[in-house]
Amino acid sequence: MHIFKNILPVIAIGGLLAGCAGAPYSPSSFTPTGIDTSAYVAKVDAFVVVMDASSSMNFDYEDRKNFYTAKDVVTHLNQTVPELGYKAALVGFGSGSCVSREDARVVYGPDTYQRAGFSDGLMQLECAGGITPMSEGVGAGGDAFKNSTGKVALIVVSDFWQINSGKVIATVDGLKADYGDRLCIHTIKIGDNEPSGDLIAALAGVNACGSSTDAASLASSSAMAGYVTDVLLAPAAVVKYEKNTMSASALFDHDKSVLKEEGKVALHAMDESIKARGSSVVDIDVIGHTDSDGTEEYNMALSIRRAEAVRDYMVSEGVNASIIDISGEGESNPIASNATQEGRAENRRVDIHVGVKQPVN
Repeated sequence: MHIFKNILPVIAIGGLLAGCAGAPYSPSSFTPTGIDTSAYVAKVDAFVVVMDASSSMNFDYEDRKNFYTAKDVVTHLNQTVPELGYKAALVGFGSGSCVSREDARVVYGPDTYQRAGFSDGLMQLECAGGITPMSEGVGAGGDAFKNSTGKVALIVVSDFWQINSGKVIATVDGLKADYGDRLCIHTIKIGDNEPSGDLIAALAGVNACGSSTDAASLASSSAMAGYVTDVLLAPAAVVKYEKNTMSASALFDHDKSVLKEEGKVALHAMDESIKARGSSVVDIDVIGHTDSDGTEEYNMALSIRRAEAVRDYMVSEGVNASIIDISGEGESNPIASNATQEGRAENRRVDIHVGVKQPVN
């Protein structure tokens, strides 16, 4: 009996360190919330996920192994991140065979982010075991892009239990020397183990641009979309359109699409104003209109030819051709009655909408 009392604890510890026993990982159900990428731009140039694969991640919380919950979080993150040309990397840290007998193992990247490739990398982290060398994991994650020039988000996913906080902070101090203010660290806590000291707050406080949350707070697809938006995205600049309407009679002779000299004078003033604003002008829409005299087909073609003539003259004066779109609406969008001569004159026009990028507050 005494022999079995001594053997059983060893077996339990051995099972914890190996971390591969039990049912294989099966992802939790998740339908990602799409993010409207037209409303955002990338906040960072690269992101790195550093995931805990040490033995404590084999503990259960709410009937699910912490390691599996961590894989759920990273999987859901990967399913939600839009492919905007980020650079990315994925690192697992632990010890033993679970990380190929390395303290930290890079399983994806550093490379241009692709959802499928990132998922394949995550599949290589099959189990959790051994000690918790978070400092090596954070260091490997930081090394991935330390020679870059852009901003980097480093996301640490861990139970934060029994961590050598001093070594982690020393590693982070080294990364700060390499990155300066280009590095932001974000933490996602797994399970209910008591974290090690103030490490989470210290990591999230680096450069005052990080964050801290937990797996439960990111369980819903909308919450994960919000997290991705906060960490990796910034609002796209708002474009305000200034509408300029020019009388077709001032620009063209009757039934013609060749600019008159007085039309060129009027356009020259607008062109100079556009060029003076430089890169803040990001879009120009030139739209031709006619009255209802003639057939719809003829009027549509005439409105397009006039819009093209205006576009060509603007380009000849140095306005960027790549931001100019032209269209014609013929007689389909009158602004006055076509029953009177005055109304028809108002309807013969060219609208020029100038899109100016506004500062983001």
